[in-house]
Amino acid sequence: MPREFKFEIIREIARLTENEGNNGTLYTKELNLISYNGAAPVYDIRNWTENSAGERRMGKGITLSLDELAELRDALEDLEDLNFAE
Repeated sequence: MPREFKFEIIREIARLTENEGNNGTLYTKELNLISYNGAAPVYDIRNWTENSAGERRMGKGITLSLDELAELRDALEDLEDLNFAE
């Protein structure tokens, strides 16, 4: 029997985008710190929405360790064609 999938959002860090679907449903892409099945929390970039009962539903995304998140930050800072100063 498959075990129940559980997640807990430990910290909401940033809402990166917010879009309304054709059916009026609000979709967001968020960076959060999440614990899956009681494991150590990981950083998570993922699409989210709410179902008709008001429960949060997760879409596709990626999880990153703190080291991976730091590498991503450094890589983004090194991109010459991005101008974060504006």
